[in-house]
Amino acid sequence: MPRLSKTPLAWKNLTHDWRRLAAAIAGIGFAVLLMFTQVGFQNALFDSQVKIIDELQGDIFLVSKAKYTLAAEKRFSISRIHQASSCSGVSGAYPLYSELTTSVLRKMEHGNGNRGYPLRSLGFQLSDPIFKSQDLQKNLNRLRQPSTALIDEKSKTKKFNFPRTSDAELAQYTLELANQKLTLVGTFNLGTDFAHDGNLVMSSVNFAKFFPHRKRFGDPLSVVDIGIIHVQENFSPEDVQKTLQKTLEDDVLVLTREAFRAAEIKFWDKSTPIGTIFLAGKLIGFVVGMVICYQVIYSDIAEHMPEFATLKAMGYKTAYFFRLIVVQALLLSVIGFVPATLASLLIYEWLAGQTGLLMQMTPSGIAYVFATTVGMCVVSGLLAVRKLLAADPASLF
Repeated sequence: MPRLSKTPLAWKNLTHDWRRLAAAIAGIGFAVLLMFTQVGFQNALFDSQVKIIDELQGDIFLVSKAKYTLAAEKRFSISRIHQASSCSGVSGAYPLYSELTTSVLRKMEHGNGNRGYPLRSLGFQLSDPIFKSQDLQKNLNRLRQPSTALIDEKSKTKKFNFPRTSDAELAQYTLELANQKLTLVGTFNLGTDFAHDGNLVMSSVNFAKFFPHRKRFGDPLSVVDIGIIHVQENFSPEDVQKTLQKTLEDDVLVLTREAFRAAEIKFWDKSTPIGTIFLAGKLIGFVVGMVICYQVIYSDIAEHMPEFATLKAMGYKTAYFFRLIVVQALLLSVIGFVPATLASLLIYEWLAGQTGLLMQMTPSGIAYVFATTVGMCVVSGLLAVRKLLAADPASLF
């Protein structure tokens, strides 16, 4: 009996009508593009939310027990930092300050309406090894000046029309932060997320000046948003974590980098409707692609029913037709997937530039969408082949 591999019937069925094939590619490609967009935004949400964690130099992190997400302004006493610094295995413990509620940036010029835009302000002691960013390291001396800050170059600042070519030109803008004059002395690269439209970085001295009301009475730097712990080389982060948990009060959480990232991602995925929304988007893309693929394969079967009847009369078994349709579905999935992936790369790049989010096409994302596309097309093919299997060869001539 002839084998399918000797006659590429599945390929010939697809390519005998190039207009129909082009329409099929466009339809399946649209579904793939829709799924890539959903996966891209979901990954961008998670990656952008934990980007600041990735940019911090630290092995262990301290946060308030009440801090359910990075955007929550729940703080703990700086005494926990001092206690942590004296624990065995700790080479350094450093505070990081963050402000959002009163961190409102205004561009003071005629015609702008003095409208304010919230950005996250980050403060730290300039001598502390906290950030990995080389941009920050190069600009530390500039931050020693009073009332100065660096602005995230990915901040949504088009409304301000900030110049990107010259730091000197940037410094000429008259700005207010929390109703106090601010001078921008340079940029750095961190990125926005779904909770913050941008970032400012400044020294702890300037941070205390701009946000004196962080603590109603006393030093505004006496409460900390994130504690960064460096572990000595001869100790493992897990062992030091256990030591800190035994030493510190239970008003703080002691998290490794991996646990800190996982907790932040879990919050946005499980505690907000965002995960459900993106799942629904991916399901819609899957259903749209399955319907389109089903129509293509079903139409092809209907058009070639006499030929298939001849094959059945010649003795070709059910398994042959299953293989034929599955191969045809696989070819459709690959042909539709490739151009849609290339188009998605362009869309990712455009969206990243427009939103400041980390729109990245990862190998795991590509594998997920490809597997979903294959499943979508194969299921459609198996549904469509029922018409062929149920037909009586004698009634088809």
